[in-house]
Amino acid sequence: MFEHWRLRTLLRLFGALTLLVSVGASAGAWYEYQSENFTVYSDVPERRVYELMRDLERFRRTALSFTGQEETPENQKLRVFHFRDSGEFERFTGDRKIAGLYRETWEGPIIFSRDGGHGISRSGLIFHEYVHHLMRERSGMTYPRWYSEGFAELLASAELHKKTVLVGGLPEWRLSAWAENDPLTIEQLLAPPPLAAQNGEDNSRYRNNYYASAWLLTHYLQLGHTAGHPDYRAATTSYLKAVAAGENPFAIFEEHFGKSIEVIGREMLAYMRDDIQRYQLEIPEYTYSIPRRELTENEQLFLLAAEAMDFDKPQLALEYLKRSEQQGLGWSENLTAMAVIEAEKKNYKLGEKVVEEIGEHGQISHLTAANLAQFYLLRLQALTRTREWDEDFYESAVKYGKIAVQMGPNYLPGYRTLWTAYQLKGESEDALQIMLSAYHQEPSHLNLNATLGFYLAHLEKDALAREYLERVVAWSHSEDLRARAEALLERRK
Repeated sequence: MFEHWRLRTLLRLFGALTLLVSVGASAGAWYEYQSENFTVYSDVPERRVYELMRDLERFRRTALSFTGQEETPENQKLRVFHFRDSGEFERFTGDRKIAGLYRETWEGPIIFSRDGGHGISRSGLIFHEYVHHLMRERSGMTYPRWYSEGFAELLASAELHKKTVLVGGLPEWRLSAWAENDPLTIEQLLAPPPLAAQNGEDNSRYRNNYYASAWLLTHYLQLGHTAGHPDYRAATTSYLKAVAAGENPFAIFEEHFGKSIEVIGREMLAYMRDDIQRYQLEIPEYTYSIPRRELTENEQLFLLAAEAMDFDKPQLALEYLKRSEQQGLGWSENLTAMAVIEAEKKNYKLGEKVVEEIGEHGQISHLTAANLAQFYLLRLQALTRTREWDEDFYESAVKYGKIAVQMGPNYLPGYRTLWTAYQLKGESEDALQIMLSAYHQEPSHLNLNATLGFYLAHLEKDALAREYLERVVAWSHSEDLRARAEALLERRK
């Protein structure tokens, strides 16, 4: 991934840019661990990382077994950053009290977690979001929001025991949902107001009730038959297929379930009072080998800096990058990453020196190429704000963008820089083709579906935009993003 090349004239410039660094906790060795379906980067003791990964693999097998899905690899391993130091974890997340979080990034979904506490296996948020990830990877369907969230809650509360896993317990993080309020009705779940319509504490309380109530309805439809209630599993499947085909979730509910919404609502509440069932699955412990390798200093710093940039913390990214081993393995990636951060502040000197030196050397990595493409794109974007243009900047952004895509076909930031350059030039068809090429690599990528949907709508290709916008509505937890997609879908009917 990293190439070695000399940048003699840059050493003095790099030294001048170096500031006092406070990232002390990152001094310990970091390792990359690879299981069948996860990649974990961590400085936590080896035994605890293996425990984390076995929990993740076991939870994944539980989710697939419960849904009857085949055990096949995902398109891309989900990445996890697992921190030993809560202070360093907090520098990214802003909150050391949480066990972890899940984020959608242009490099794919990631989990951020910290060692200690109850651990990742007790974190409903992380398991909940991983269920969403699996649903996108495994199904071409777009689910109604109540079912998507309710099913994720249902599986996220899984209890991992030595030889078995129990699914269906009340999520402990939702215990307060019905302390002051009744569960939402089925009507309210099928046609909810925007969650952002309420503010502050009211919004938080309503959101908690919405997720808990979605869990209750999904739980009843999936597991109610085990307590002697009607078996609604086949009806649920036909209903979900009809909704995915474009039918109104509210209007067709009674047609598929054969009863009025009010009757099923009463059955659901009776189930809640007396008959909540948990489902036991025989899921053995994960026993496959989990290879690990020590990351080089520059590789570790590059990975952490990239995540800091994704959290919109460029100063933190610089603190990592400025600790790089000059001329060591991975030096070009780290140096060009610093050049990009400086260019975002309209400081171009480092980038100009880097480009001058790179011209004297041979093949570069896809990461270095993507950084150089981004550097030229930033220069071009700065000019276009004053209605100026530089063809050399444009051609360089395209040249390095193409190298990034060719050498790293799974690295979406390279595609993103390339299609943005084409958009600036007004080459809409070229931009669209690059987006579609990226989509073929990562069809379940939320940000990519949003980008495609909004751009196709901008080009007035309404029929093509619809499928991408519908996925945004079904998948996104961002109220703003969903509202934009919903508005376009409504306007284009």
